[in-house]
Amino acid sequence: MEKNLILTGASSGIGKASAEVFAGRGYGLFITARRIERLKSMTPDLLKLGAPLCYSSEYDLSVPGNGTRLVEEALACMGSVDVLVCNAGYGRFGPVENVDPVAMERMWQVNFQSAYESILAVIPHFKKRRQGHIVLVSSINGKKGMAGSAAYSATKFAQVGLGEALWAELKDFGINVSVVCPGYTETEFHATATDRSGSGGKRSSRGQSALKAAEAIEKAVRNNTREVHLTFSGKLILLIERISNNLAMLIMAKAAKKDPLRKLD
Repeated sequence: MEKNLILTGASSGIGKASAEVFAGRGYGLFITARRIERLKSMTPDLLKLGAPLCYSSEYDLSVPGNGTRLVEEALACMGSVDVLVCNAGYGRFGPVENVDPVAMERMWQVNFQSAYESILAVIPHFKKRRQGHIVLVSSINGKKGMAGSAAYSATKFAQVGLGEALWAELKDFGINVSVVCPGYTETEFHATATDRSGSGGKRSSRGQSALKAAEAIEKAVRNNTREVHLTFSGKLILLIERISNNLAMLIMAKAAKKDPLRKLD
């Protein structure tokens, strides 16, 4: 049976890789991003990979209400939706005092509020069909905060909390919720993130591929997994936290000083 998927932030990185993975699994796609030309250029390849249909639409998720509008458009185009993947997001580097309220408001809108809008819009459709799957692409920084990414971490912690609560609220309606925390991934995210830390943008190590993260998202949908953590370092810090929260915080603080750009994913 054909399934349809909405994917935000689809023009690059984990979003682009996810579009390719789900196309290969035969999903019909409704992909969104700000860069419509990139989305349009992806369409032929996604159809070749196996997507039976592919709609692309330009949405700037820093604009309030666009999270709702994209779901409405997707339903009008495809008739039904089975999976919503809230992947769009970006980050800012630097201490809290260097991220002013206007910048924080915009990041909150893109990373959290737009996803909340989309989820709110799709829930009635899922409940009516008594099936559906919501995926929130969060971060290891949504499980453990790190110096220099407090504002970003706040948006990602909110996604984790929302996902946990939604899972409990929706499970009796046949609706699944997954929170995926990729860990450090090599994507354009790091090149476009605003650096206000004074670090100069130097990274000391490479991360996992966007494809690995995308495959984990698809697997979470296929297996109805509630929460997924990727990368050895991400899993390790969460294990250490179970033993000693203070030790985990000290490790994160040291890591932030050594490799300030690694804190975001």
